[in-house]
Amino acid sequence: MTEKCYYLDINKLEFEAESSDVVKEKKGWRVTLDKTYFFPEGGGQPADRGWINDIPVKDVRKKGDDIYHYLGENPGNGTVKGKIDPLWRRDFMQQHTGQHIISGALWKVGQYKTVSVHMGLDYTTIEIDAPEIPEEDLLRVEKLANRVINNDMPIHVVETSHREIDQFPLRKPTDLKGKIRLVRIGDFDCVACGGLHFDSTGKVELVKATGVEKIRGHVRMTWKIGERAHADYTKKNHIISGLRSVLSTNEEMFVRKTQELQEEILTYKRKCNMLENRLADTIARNLYEAHTKQGESTCRVIGASWREEEPNLIKKIMKELLKCDNTLICLVNIFPGKLQWSIGCSADSHFPYDESKNELLAIIDGKGGGRHPLWQGTGSQPGSAEDFIAAFRSLTLRLPLI
Repeated sequence: MTEKCYYLDINKLEFEAESSDVVKEKKGWRVTLDKTYFFPEGGGQPADRGWINDIPVKDVRKKGDDIYHYLGENPGNGTVKGKIDPLWRRDFMQQHTGQHIISGALWKVGQYKTVSVHMGLDYTTIEIDAPEIPEEDLLRVEKLANRVINNDMPIHVVETSHREIDQFPLRKPTDLKGKIRLVRIGDFDCVACGGLHFDSTGKVELVKATGVEKIRGHVRMTWKIGERAHADYTKKNHIISGLRSVLSTNEEMFVRKTQELQEEILTYKRKCNMLENRLADTIARNLYEAHTKQGESTCRVIGASWREEEPNLIKKIMKELLKCDNTLICLVNIFPGKLQWSIGCSADSHFPYDESKNELLAIIDGKGGGRHPLWQGTGSQPGSAEDFIAAFRSLTLRLPLI
């Protein structure tokens, strides 16, 4: 049995204890102490992190009357020294206490019931039993929660039993039996909870709603709490400062300025696409006219290469060439250290790619595939691009074409 000291003094971060059991498991070395100030995962709050004999504690779990500490190494038996990570502990106490305040504010503002909570490494989410929450309600919740924080209301832990639970103004009913641990925030909120909390609301510092989404017919809100909220404000203020310089306007005009830029971009994209289509058509026509039929072949064979050309332009050139009659095409786009290739044939022609691919791809150490009338891929030997095209031309003469 482990004495659970984490409820006795939330500020005690270093302690000594006796190691009563050390077992090697898949998860690591499972260490049981006679007492611990490490909080095990529970009540929606992640487990503490820290060190035992300077060995990092990866996880802490409660099993019956015991608390298991999971380490990457064996700390040995006898007296051990435990040290809790103060930043981790403070962060998640802010998240947990802040979540109580927010859930209490949600109930006060619109009787929104909290149905689930997740405390992640970057943000905390709260899901409520409502299909939506009006923006004005969310602002009222945020304002009320921060007022509770600024008032630095006392937080008390009360232990009672299920027989006496009715005398407490619970925000959320509980079906727990036996001894029940309640957390009370002044006369603002009261709920059953097994997590760790500050002794007053002021230590939460700040809460800020940063997102709302719908999930399973409910609303799930994303919150920045405590120092995370301050860090988020600092980050976003830095971004706004950068945008103010780039957009040459103040933040009140950001949306309008961005919309104007988006419209300009769409206009330029349409113009570029039109010009690219014209260029592809011209290049394709010139290639077709520059290549004559080979020997006795009934097909016109076109081979061409470019260096670091826009891939989309090459695709459009191929698309135009595929419209031609009795035409076989091999196009290569060369980049530093690699190349992109495409082979195509007009609808009335045939190229035996499956029979030829091993010979062709070996030249450029390539890969790829497709099906009639287009095959494409990449290669890692750009210096062999012309050999690749030459081999393609040779195959069109040697292999039967239909």
